[in-house]
Amino acid sequence: MLKNFLTLTALLCAIAVVDGSEYVHHSISSCSLQYGMPESEEKNATMISEPHKYFPAQIKRIVDAADAISPDAIDLPDNHSYPVIDISPWLNPSMSSDEDREQVVQQVLNEARSSGSFNIIGHGIDDALFNSLYASARNFFSLSMEQKMGYSSGNNRAGYVAYRNESVASVHKSGSSKEQKDLRELFSMSFPPNNDANVLGPPEFHDAMSQYIKRLQVVERAVKQILTIALSSAKDIDLPTTYLKDVEGNETGLLRASRYPSTPGFEDATKLLPHSDFGTITIIASSEEGLEEIREGRWYRVPMGIGELHVNVGETYTMWSNGLFKNNIHRVSKEAKKDRISFPYFTAQGKPTSSNPGISPICSNGEEPVFPRVSLNGHVKHYFSAITGKVES
Repeated sequence: MLKNFLTLTALLCAIAVVDGSEYVHHSISSCSLQYGMPESEEKNATMISEPHKYFPAQIKRIVDAADAISPDAIDLPDNHSYPVIDISPWLNPSMSSDEDREQVVQQVLNEARSSGSFNIIGHGIDDALFNSLYASARNFFSLSMEQKMGYSSGNNRAGYVAYRNESVASVHKSGSSKEQKDLRELFSMSFPPNNDANVLGPPEFHDAMSQYIKRLQVVERAVKQILTIALSSAKDIDLPTTYLKDVEGNETGLLRASRYPSTPGFEDATKLLPHSDFGTITIIASSEEGLEEIREGRWYRVPMGIGELHVNVGETYTMWSNGLFKNNIHRVSKEAKKDRISFPYFTAQGKPTSSNPGISPICSNGEEPVFPRVSLNGHVKHYFSAITGKVES
């Protein structure tokens, strides 16, 4: 089935990516509706009715098991290379074959259903933009605290956020009292860059982030189309090529420039405690290594080559895929000799633009839903208030 529509899929992907348009499809029925189960009978005895409580417990169980092997992360063995996937066949379909695109889909599917993460190349973002991005971020974060606070909006989704103003530990009830606040400072921008919710940073910094978040729209759309085809293949069902993008409605992404300080002077704190992201996918660029994740039951360091982007699967995709895609569990290393600047891009987590009711899980024929109908924004709200200490509207 997969190979039969790869050519058409790649063509649609190219059109959607190049001109930024989105196809509007009739909503796809899911476990509860398409395959013979009325919506009124959607819940079953095995359904996880409160995902925002399930995931912290799941993460604690997996982290405890990994810590029992060793709480320290190690490099992958010499005979195991970290997955680096070239997505260029999906950005340039006229220059690739069906076999090339099918190989990308299978690589992404393998990683999404195992550890929930992989690196990508062939994304079309050049080194010059990355250099401008990191240089302008370093300049911004080197400003005095008084100067940086002048770019604060009081809203964690826009502008500057100082050290220890957020707490992933508050969600997962983890960490010592000294680790309850995340050791990072941030600057956030949602797409599009000129929307009223954003704070205008210093010109060089604003321009670099604006260019980067615009380029990320192409990457995001391509990765989500690949994941849509991967989901179609694994479930043996037909989904419109842009399905996983379309079901988000008009939600936009959130780009955060994050600075984690080097360890000296902060020996009592962990940079970012173990967690999984709440949304669909996160796309990360980083100036230094420091990201660590659980693969095959233990902690490993995530290598980041020059020009590579890291993609991890969030909890919303775990629910929408009915558990097929694994929410990636990761943390930021406490050990660091240099400051680490990273740019996580949380897709569809910018300024909410609609009251999207969400979807029920996508299932194969006869598969029972494990999760309830859920929207990305609704799931994120359960957590964001806990992390920031502020009630989300």
